[in-house]
Amino acid sequence: MPVPDNSVRHGASRGLSGSTGAAAVLRTWPVIGGAVLIVAGLLLWRDAALNRSLFLAVNGLGPAAPTLWSCLSVAGLGLAAWIYLTALAEDRPERVARLLWILVVGGIVIHVIKRQFSSARPLAALGDAGMSVIGEALRTNSMPSGHSAMAFAMLALVLAGARPREGRSAALATALAIGWTAFALGIALSRLAVGAHWPADALFGAGLGLLFAGLAPHAWPVEALTRVLSRPAGRRAMAAGLIVCALAMAATPTVFAALGLADSKLEHRLASGYPLAEPLQWALALVAIAGAVRWWRAAPAMRA
Repeated sequence: MPVPDNSVRHGASRGLSGSTGAAAVLRTWPVIGGAVLIVAGLLLWRDAALNRSLFLAVNGLGPAAPTLWSCLSVAGLGLAAWIYLTALAEDRPERVARLLWILVVGGIVIHVIKRQFSSARPLAALGDAGMSVIGEALRTNSMPSGHSAMAFAMLALVLAGARPREGRSAALATALAIGWTAFALGIALSRLAVGAHWPADALFGAGLGLLFAGLAPHAWPVEALTRVLSRPAGRRAMAAGLIVCALAMAATPTVFAALGLADSKLEHRLASGYPLAEPLQWALALVAIAGAVRWWRAAPAMRA
């Protein structure tokens, strides 16, 4: 009678255990990392001298590349993230549902926290002579940085799907993860470079973004939203929404001037605050239109 190969069985068990452990790490790291960054942000916020010196070090980089920092700031807008994370994700309704939950719930939470802290932005504390400002001059409700929260929520969402898949090598998955990480860090640093936030704001915001992304898979009603977005009606609604997003993103100073609406209330409501990033806004508007076409075409392939 053949003797069972215990070494093979134990090896398979170890492999399964290792895979399960890796999956558990992927599920929990945003929550743990978010908590660490939130604590770090609060500690730095209490150390005003260090917070200020770090801000000035990064803010000094702003004048050397104002267009780059403006584009990174626009890339951290919720509208921008919605476009580049959903336009080509018609086959990833779960990611779209999670992002929608993050934008709504995270936006409300961050708004409440901003009102509770009611902290002055660098421009209000240091004045025009003590720093450089690129784009909109902001003075109130500094803590936390909503752009940083969006950037790191986006990072966690992307990394959750960055594991090697069929047709994608481990090296490519790693390169994509590194690229998205650098992108998120760039968005957070841009908020200091343009003079909009303190380092503590960016840390706190980044932590909140990771935390929201870690909670999103388990939140209500993400599962129901995923099912809706998998149906033809949901996909057509996404297509229509992306057209609206394209119009909003294309609402640049040049467009408002051409329409005779310069300095109007509508412009102030829709303006990104960073006119140097206008080419990026046009590019994102085109991406949104392309995404609308993809979502609309995908609808008939799905059962109602």
